[in-house]
Amino acid sequence: MFTSAFLKGETWGLPGEAVEHVETHAAHVFLVGDRAYKIKKGVTLPYLDFSTVEKRRAALVAELEINRVFTADLYLALDEVLGEPVLVMRRFAASALLAWIMPHGEIGPPLSAKLAVMAARSHALAPRRDVKGSDVMTGLGAQLSKAFIDSPDIFRADDTLEFHALYESALRAQRHFLNERSERGLVRRCHGDMHCGNIIVEDEEPKLFDAIEFSEKIATIDVLYDLAFLLMDLWSGGERGAANTVLNRYLHLRRAEEDLLGLALLPLFFATRAGVRALVTADLAHELALRNSMRERGQALDWFRATIAYLKVPPPLLLCIGGFSGTGKSTAAAGLAPHLGSAPGAIHVRSDVERKVLAGVGEMERLSPASYTREASFDVYAACMARAEKALAAGHSVVLDAVFAQEDERAAVVELARRTKSQFAGVWLEAPREVLIARLATRRGDASDATAEVVERQLRYDLGHLDWPRVSAGGTSAETLARLRETVPYRFDGPA
Repeated sequence: MFTSAFLKGETWGLPGEAVEHVETHAAHVFLVGDRAYKIKKGVTLPYLDFSTVEKRRAALVAELEINRVFTADLYLALDEVLGEPVLVMRRFAASALLAWIMPHGEIGPPLSAKLAVMAARSHALAPRRDVKGSDVMTGLGAQLSKAFIDSPDIFRADDTLEFHALYESALRAQRHFLNERSERGLVRRCHGDMHCGNIIVEDEEPKLFDAIEFSEKIATIDVLYDLAFLLMDLWSGGERGAANTVLNRYLHLRRAEEDLLGLALLPLFFATRAGVRALVTADLAHELALRNSMRERGQALDWFRATIAYLKVPPPLLLCIGGFSGTGKSTAAAGLAPHLGSAPGAIHVRSDVERKVLAGVGEMERLSPASYTREASFDVYAACMARAEKALAAGHSVVLDAVFAQEDERAAVVELARRTKSQFAGVWLEAPREVLIARLATRRGDASDATAEVVERQLRYDLGHLDWPRVSAGGTSAETLARLRETVPYRFDGPA
């Protein structure tokens, strides 16, 4: 099926044009001019069969149909060249790949937030499937255990037994919950391969491509397991802040579907994604001569160790950050969240955002003074507490930022930590009056509606007995973060 003619420009209607060839485990891609042409290899693997022209054509038809749902402007048509079915795509620059962007520059909050929107939209579009979530994860766990056992030259037997014990324990604990999520429609025909190598960024907008087309079974998964691939990819690539932002934003966008109890599944989902990476890399190592496979063997072992590490979940922490408007509570919370608890870091619960949710308005829409009465604030704190409790009950750490000017508010979060068997830390940020007012005067594009008048009123509050450590927040956000790390009696390094 593959001949040298595919490497000639005239084959693609562009005589003399250079042809770039990219080979994957199951396809050949030819880059010519502004087009990319994909043909399937005539291979048969445990999870796919492209052995005949008819099967390859059917796979490309499915690929075109499925991926047009995610990125219609990238997938153009199906053609036939030299007797082979060909998928015609719009060519994009290699530098547009998120996998390229990640090591060449930080993925900041704006792009991270858009990645969450991309993922949430894909799951809203994904058709529901009547499959038990526990069956999906049981099958994946069995596949991983067998693969690790079959590769004793890379994975030590004792470590494989530890993986199996940890995985089975997590699966037993979550079996009922996995199935309950299936009944709620959270097992869907997803993209299935949502990692950084299958996302491009064009005009500052991320776009999914290359969804799994060859197996309905592999792509029929819990939506959080689909998301976990992107989160793990960002996390393992050093973009912990991005991974944390994507998770927090995704859960905010899908409040109607996700109640935060699903966070209990992330260790299992992360471990499975890392395990699949270990399996695939080990298979690649076995295709190479021993002397040429040392890098792949090391990578497979690193992924395997990450698999075990994800299954060893630390106890949750409730970190409360209080202080008047303008002290930088939300900035500090967002900066600390990626470094606390299970991957990909703590859930950030913010009173300013919960107030807007209760009011049924967008985050940037200003509220009237009626939304800031004592009674209204009581409802906001109750909403924050409820959201934090769901995450803590799922074994996931939380950073909760609010003013916390009242003694009863501070006592309530201490009781919440006790009730959910979580560690607790509370800190109070403070800064000079002129700094607070200056910050609010320059604040743009933020959920907070605080003004100079609000600060003046807050400064007259009687805080009562405040036993939380006081942290100076009058300098830069980096200086505040450094002081918080020194003040809070908790290890700020996050999971491996």
